[in-house]
This record gives sequence, structure tokens and C-alpha cells, in this order.
Amino acid sequence: MGTTTMGVKLDDATRERIKMAASRIDRTPHWLIKQAIFSYLDKLENSDTLPELPALFVGAANESEEPVAPQDEPHQPFLEFAEQILPQSVSRAAITAAWRRPETDAVSMLMEQARLSPPVAEQAHKLAYQLAEKLRNQKSASGRAGMVQGLLQEFSLSSQEGVALMCLAEALLRIPDKATRDALIRDKISNGNWQSHIGRSPSLFVNAATWGLLFTGRLVSTHNEANLSRSLNRIIGKSGEPLIRKGVDMAMRLMGEQFVTGETIAQALANARKLEEKGFRYSYDMLGEAALTAADAQAYMVSYQQAIHAIGKASNGRGIYEGPGISIKLSALHPRYSRAQYDRVMEELYPRLKSLTLLARQYDIGLNIDAEEADRLEISLDLLEKLCFEPELAGWNGIGFVIQAYQKRCPLVIDYLVDLASRSRRRLMIRLVKGAYWDSEIKRAQMEGLEGYPVYTRKVYTDVSYLACAKKLLAVPNLIYPQFATHNAHTLAAIYHLAGQNYYPGQYEFQCLHGMGEPLYEQVTGKVADGKLNRPCRIYAPVGTHETLLAYLVRRLLENGANTSFVNRIADATLPLDELVADPVEAVEKLAQQEGQAGIPHPKIPLPRDLYGEGRINSAGLDLANEHRLASLSSALLSNAMQKWQAKPVLEQPVADGEMTPVINPAEPKDIVGWGREATESEVEQALQNAVNQAPVWFATPPQERAAILQRAAVLMEDQMQQLIGLLVREAGKTFSNAIAEVREAVDFLHYYAGQVRDDFDNETHRPLGPVVCISPWNFPLAIFTGQIAAALAAGNSVLAKPAEQTSLIAAQGIAILLEAGVPPGVVQLLPGRGET
Repeated sequence: MGTTTMGVKLDDATRERIKMAASRIDRTPHWLIKQAIFSYLDKLENSDTLPELPALFVGAANESEEPVAPQDEPHQPFLEFAEQILPQSVSRAAITAAWRRPETDAVSMLMEQARLSPPVAEQAHKLAYQLAEKLRNQKSASGRAGMVQGLLQEFSLSSQEGVALMCLAEALLRIPDKATRDALIRDKISNGNWQSHIGRSPSLFVNAATWGLLFTGRLVSTHNEANLSRSLNRIIGKSGEPLIRKGVDMAMRLMGEQFVTGETIAQALANARKLEEKGFRYSYDMLGEAALTAADAQAYMVSYQQAIHAIGKASNGRGIYEGPGISIKLSALHPRYSRAQYDRVMEELYPRLKSLTLLARQYDIGLNIDAEEADRLEISLDLLEKLCFEPELAGWNGIGFVIQAYQKRCPLVIDYLVDLASRSRRRLMIRLVKGAYWDSEIKRAQMEGLEGYPVYTRKVYTDVSYLACAKKLLAVPNLIYPQFATHNAHTLAAIYHLAGQNYYPGQYEFQCLHGMGEPLYEQVTGKVADGKLNRPCRIYAPVGTHETLLAYLVRRLLENGANTSFVNRIADATLPLDELVADPVEAVEKLAQQEGQAGIPHPKIPLPRDLYGEGRINSAGLDLANEHRLASLSSALLSNAMQKWQAKPVLEQPVADGEMTPVINPAEPKDIVGWGREATESEVEQALQNAVNQAPVWFATPPQERAAILQRAAVLMEDQMQQLIGLLVREAGKTFSNAIAEVREAVDFLHYYAGQVRDDFDNETHRPLGPVVCISPWNFPLAIFTGQIAAALAAGNSVLAKPAEQTSLIAAQGIAILLEAGVPPGVVQLLPGRGET
């Protein structure tokens, strides 16, 4: 992203006003000025009249339009980072603010938006019941589809065996060598209780698979037992696992064929003709996940180009609504598609996106930008906005975007998209899906210690969100072409009645996944005279080889195997249809009556902070894709960069400054991070004597009190995370993400060892070693440094801390935090020095 420096002189009073205002909102003056300019331009571009501004004396630095040459100034750390913080419009700021909002707040807001009027609710329930009843009463699917459906139904993810098969499906295609694949099969199949599944399914295929898994399970778990003959052992040892491997590989291929339209785009287009003749439409997706290299990205680019040419020719002028389209993943077009690489994304990925979109326009086929992980949502909105204002695409309505109802930001994203469509004078295609990355979103938030989840923890909340978002999309037919991707009979029926009976071509469409939704939508797509609902359905059709389907197949298996999935539950004859097609708003209200409030998170999914239960709290992280968090971090980094840190010996007694030497940022020679000096021999001797004297006193301190001090240190360290990040970046050369992980690990050590001694230690039975020397490395200057010291202090030892010579400033700050938390002077002491000393 190119930048230009434009000089503006401000009087001192105005400059101070800007600094004070920025400080109050935890932002930098630089950010505030950019945001003010951005907001004013936003108003100017959306208004026919000039917005009024109060009079303000501002003198131009240069009356000409030539940029002012930057003057030589002292190096200011993190200024370049601050300049990369993006200003936001009101609607975009609202999206960011809702990222991880409390679930109770998000659901409460949705309830009234999603509520159906009594007449519509009654009609929706009646239609949903009819659709579900017919779907359940249909004869079991035959052929390959029936085999896969039966297998997935029998081995659900609620069983140990289902999880084992899931692990195989997820892992086998990743493993290049046969020996490791065989070892995995032994591990996952031998422990399954396959016998419990025999005879439970009417499908011959499922029972045959069960007997086979039972046999092979016993085979691989007992082939070394004494009661088996040596010859059988030899046979199994030579051919048992390979035989199983081939069988599992065949099963994976079978399921892959169920969910993939064709191995090539030509094959997929040919396979689609049968359902196209029945009125279905298609959106093709070239299988393959995120590009890892530039070569990957180029290969995906060529694949998309070839697919657009083929789809465009097959469309034969049918247009974006009636003809086939394509879905693309932005992560496939660039190996570094993330907020951290914003400039590269805009300079390198965007031209590829524009090129593909122009090619799609050439054939007049719709192009949808697929939804991916939550941390990529807002950068994808930036790409979309830039695309919408391309002059070559003016007036074309084939640009599509996918949004996920399970994200708490989804309703606000719709508000922004409606505004974008209005500003760019086009009608956007918006595909509403429930979301396919739920497991990984939960896991990532937990691993990174974020303040909450970007997605709902209960499926019924996602169902409520879907209805609320559907109503928003239907409310602006001139700006949005809604594409409702759902396999849920109640959701389908509700949208059908919300949209009204006066359907016209191009009003909206339903969508389903190939291999999953066709039985339901065969009741929807077609003429009323044939007993259908006369509403269009577009099938999302993956295209790719067996080797490229892995990640997509895993997501489909998760959807089919989840016991909350409509696709899974419709086949369960023991489940009443009224329960299956229940209104989600009513379901949430019933939950609220039981739990006292609407939107209570799933009881078995604690917030990331509470991941470890009552034993200890999880350290807090920092989301580097969140624009608000980045702005706050930028402000703190600039503020703390002015501080000149010091590292000198810390003893029980005060020490002199002595002759200090500068500590230089290894990545920027102009940046003097601080000043430090080594401990002298006499200071080392004094520190050792202090440690010996303080050891009995510290050991006599009750373990619970020692634990409380370490807990306070953890809180203080977490409170100082932003300044510690700055110090780790400047002194140790850490990246931001590594620096965050470093602080979190240090905090976790403090919590962990505090919990150990609080719960398990007794001074009568647990004796310390005495004075302990902790020597830490430079590559983990805070985490390992703190972990060593925390363990020793927790056990009742006094500590002499010797940090790596390259990172003594960080160590000094760590010691300062421990002393502030209540560790007595002399119990922990800092002795900086060279490694060889």
C-alpha cells in the first residue's frame, strides 16, 4: 500500500489537544488524525453538500501540493507500526467491536430480530414438518450415496469408533509412507468397540463394514497374543495392516466421490447436467486449501482461470442468476493472507482477485468470495470494498460474498454490505451459511487465550442468528441478492414464507452442498404442478482429485457426523419430527427459562480464560487481527518506547549505577533500548550472602502465601503485557506474535507453580534446596527466565538470577514485577553479566 507524507503545521494548542484526546481513548495522535481525515472523507463522499467543520487555525506547511520532504529526526521505535493501523468507518468499527462480544449480549440482540410473526411461524412449522416427514419417509438412498449415508449415521462422532474413523479420514491422506499409515490404523482401529455396532443398521454395507472393522480390530490388537499360531502372526504381520489400509483408503475414496462433483471441471460440468435439467444451478469450487508457497498460489490461480473459462462457456449466456458460477478462496491466492501481511495482500493478492473477477464478468457468471476463518473476515471486507469500486466492474452485479451466521459479527457485516452495495451502486450476491470452521475457531481462541469466542457455542444460537440475518437480507432486494445455504427444513420453510408468495426470478435462491442437500431440495426446486415449491436451489459443487479433497471431506464428515446436525438427525427415526423442526427462537426461550437468561454459553465450553477450570486461569492473549487491539497496542508501544530501560544488579541493598553501556536493538542500530551494567565480583559475593541469610525466612513463609505472591506477579505481568511486548521486540528481536506468546508463557508459569504449592505443598513435608542459581537463555528471555525463578520461589528457595547477556533489560523488568508483587528483597536477586562469567 503506497503512502505519501503530507506536511501540515499545527499550533501548539491544537497539537496538545490532539495528544490529550488520543490518550483518553488509548490511541496515538497519528491514528486520531488519520481517523479524523477518514471520517470526514467518508461523510464527504456520501453527501452532496460539504460537511460543516468548526473554524480551526491550521497553517499549511507548503502551499503547493508537493509533499514535504521528511526531516532527519531521532529514531522513533514502532512509528512504522503505528502508521499501519487502519482508520475505520462507523460500520466497520461496529463489526470489530462485536468480534468476541459476550454470548448473552449477542443472543439477546438477535431474539427479536429473528422472531417470526405468529402466522409466519405457524406456516413455517407446517411446511417444515411436511418437508421433514417426506424426507424421512423416502426410501433409503441407494448405491454409493446410501452406503455413505448409512456409514456416517452408524458411526456418529458421539461414539469412540466414529472418532476413530474421523481421525483416519483426517490423517491418512497426510501420511506419505505406508508403514506410518499402518501404525496409525493399528492405533485407531484396535481400540474400537466395533462389536456394539453389529446388527444396528439395516444397511448391508454398514454391517459388512462393522464386521470388517471388528475383525481387523481384533486382528491388530491380538495378533501377538500366545493363543494365535505363529503362521497367523506371520500372515497378519505381513499383510494385515496393508489390507486394512487399502480398505480404509477405498472407504475414503467412496466418501470423497459422495461429496465431490468431479475430478476435473469438465467432468463436474458433465455430471451436473442431470440435476440442471431438473432446475438446479451450480456454483463450482476448485478443491484445495490455503496456499503455502507462491507456487501453490500460482497453481490455484491457473486452476481458477481455467475453471472460469469452462464454466463461462457452459453457461452460454444464462447470466449470473440462472447460470452456473464459481466460488473462490482468497487463501488459495496468496501464501500470506493475513492481517499481519496487509500491504502484501493488497499489492499481490488483490490484483489476482481483480483479474479473476474481470474474467467472470467477461462471461457474466457469478463469482463468490468464500468465507474462511474469523481472523480473515475484516481483511476480506477490505478486498471486497476495493473490488466494488473498480471502474471496470461498474454496474455489474456478479460480485458475491459469503457470510457466516455462527459469527457474532454477522448481523453487523450485513449492515456494512448493504451500505457498500448502496455506495458502489450495485446489487451484491450474499451467500448466508452457518459456518464450517466452528471446531477450529473454538480451539484457536482457547489456545491464544482470547477474551471470548468469535462464534456461538450452541448450535441453536447459530440457528437464531441465521433467521435474523436472513430477514435483514430479504429487506433490501434492490441491493442484495440473497443466497440461503441451509440443509435445515425449518430454516428453509421460514425463509420461504418470510420472502412471500410473489416470487420473481432473481429475487433470491437457496443453496445446498453436493452430496448432502439434494434430497431435501428436490421437494423445493421444480414446478408447483409437480408438487414442488418452485424456488431455485444452487448446489455448491467441489471439484478435485482424491488427493485434494482432505480438508473439505473432514468438514463434511464433521457436519454429517455431528449429533446436532439436521442431516444426521433426520435419519434418526426415534427423534420426533416436531422436535426436529422446532422454532429456534422458542428453543432459546425454553433454555432461558431453565438457565435464567438467554444466551448462556454451552456449559461444557468454558471461556478461554477458564479453560483449566478452578485449578488456574489461562493467560490472556492479544488478537493481532483485531484493529481495535492493534490501535491500543500501537499507542502503548509508542508511549513506552520513550522510556529508557535500565538493567543493573538488583540486591537486597541499593547498588550504584556505575558505568552503564547502551543496549542496542539488534534489528535497528539507531534504536538505543536502554542501558545496563554487569554485576561486580563484590556484588556477586554480597548477593550470595543475602540469599543464604534470606533462605530460612522465605522457606518459613507458608506455601499459600508464596503462592499468593506469585499470583500477584502473574496479574502484574499480564497488566504490563504491552510494554513487555515492546521490550521483547526491541531487545530480543521477537516478532509481535512471538512476544505475546512469551509473555503468556511467563504468566502461565507463575499461575502453574502457584497452584502447585498452594494445593500440594506443606513446609513440614516439602523441604527447599536453599539458595538456587537460575541461568536463563536469550531465546526465551522472559518465559524461561520467569519459569525457573517461579518454580524455585514456589518451593521455598531463595534465587540468584543470571540472565543471558543479550537480554538483561527484559530480565530486570521481570525481577521488578516479582518484587512489586511481594517477593522480599534478597529472596530474589538479579546478577547481569556475560555468559562466560
